[in-house]
Amino acid sequence: MVSILSQYCIYVSDIQRAIEFWREVVGIPLVSETDIPNHKEAILQSPHGGSRLQLAQKLDDDAPIDMGTAMWKLYVNTSDCQALYDRAIAAGCESVTAPSRLDRWPVTMAYIKDPDGYLVEFVEYHEGTNPGVPDPKRAAADGELVSILSQYCIYVRDMDAAIEFWRDVVGIPLVSETDIPNVREAILQSPYGGSRMQLAAKLDDDAPIDMGNAMWKLYVNTDDCQALYDRAVAAGCESVTPPTRTERWPVTIAFVKNADGYLVEFVEYHEGTNPGVPDPKQVASAT
Repeated sequence: MVSILSQYCIYVSDIQRAIEFWREVVGIPLVSETDIPNHKEAILQSPHGGSRLQLAQKLDDDAPIDMGTAMWKLYVNTSDCQALYDRAIAAGCESVTAPSRLDRWPVTMAYIKDPDGYLVEFVEYHEGTNPGVPDPKRAAADGELVSILSQYCIYVRDMDAAIEFWRDVVGIPLVSETDIPNVREAILQSPYGGSRMQLAAKLDDDAPIDMGNAMWKLYVNTDDCQALYDRAVAAGCESVTPPTRTERWPVTIAFVKNADGYLVEFVEYHEGTNPGVPDPKQVASAT
């Protein structure tokens, strides 16, 4: 069975404003827009690869975004951290940390908050990106500013349990582990591509995760939705929706909640995935 992380979906209060920020300010192209009952959705991804971001706006709820304690930050790799930071501030974003070069890693980083309050980390690599991570500097031509979505970072209560779920149940390999002051971090990504996930556990706080209303769901594309759903439920996940073939699209989907309360959507494509999305069935048939 093959599983690949697809987009992560976050709620926004004004989807057109959010699209304008991510597309015009950050530089991540809009891939698609979709309307479903009571929601407008949009997906963005760099043509150079990287993670996929889905924005969703509730049409029957205009409450402000409540971050809770689930989503920590969204990473954007860039060819020029200072230029992207300046562009974001000029567009009205809140500055959290101005660009600074780190001692521990050969990167320059900056933090801003977007119009909905999401913490966004801009990262410029000076000695090349890590394996599996597209390099904006290599993609840039003639001084062009290039941005590529990298990992999304979510908090978990028990790091070992979270790694066990994502690696051993879902099937997403562990890429790296890092300790920073008061936080333990881990990154997971399929070797076949797709989005990149970072887990973070606060070492001085074991309170349950407060989902707020910012994070909606995490997508996992799979070659066998029923088998992955059965494995997740057997591992103790809460069943939200058993595998169902949809009428609107040629896919089978299922929903579960994991131990931290994150809503995870398993998707099995029956007629191939969308452009830029690795196809687990093709991978499975080739291995």
